[in-house]
Amino acid sequence: MPSPSGVFQDMKARTIVPVPDTCGNSSDAVPLFATSGGPIHDFVLDASTVAITSLVGPQGFTFAGVSARVFTTQETSTMPLYQVYLVDGNSDITDHIYTMSETERDLELEVGYRDGGITGYIYPTQICGSIPYYRLYNSAATEHFYTVSEAERESTLAAGGWSDEGIVGYVLPPNCTE
Repeated sequence: MPSPSGVFQDMKARTIVPVPDTCGNSSDAVPLFATSGGPIHDFVLDASTVAITSLVGPQGFTFAGVSARVFTTQETSTMPLYQVYLVDGNSDITDHIYTMSETERDLELEVGYRDGGITGYIYPTQICGSIPYYRLYNSAATEHFYTVSEAERESTLAAGGWSDEGIVGYVLPPNCTE
């Protein structure tokens, strides 16, 4: 189902209906923080410093840095980055999936993932100085990993156990300030 703006992305089919090449105000973009670890191993992204602070230290997560820059409100040509997460029998969150696809989000909800809402807004195509946001998956660990670094993507795949799930969408670089 298309979003209100008529743009639709399907991660599995890797198809995108383009939007006009107009940019959001990059000075409105905020850091998308990454953490990893915890009682179970997980990779968590959040644009809220409050949410990240609650994970780092008290829950055993390690701050992994700024993964990318995203918008907290919908800007010109951006689309929602949805979050779903999986909870195990001990009530521990074991996996997070971030997607621009409403269809993928809904399918994951049907198989037991929980709705985490919208993490931020990103571009569905590579415009406005944006870069690919890669998603990898480790089925043995039921874990997703996200990076803007082609080198990190390649080294993670080369280490074994990970499969490439393609590009989630396009984000502003972690060091982008305007």
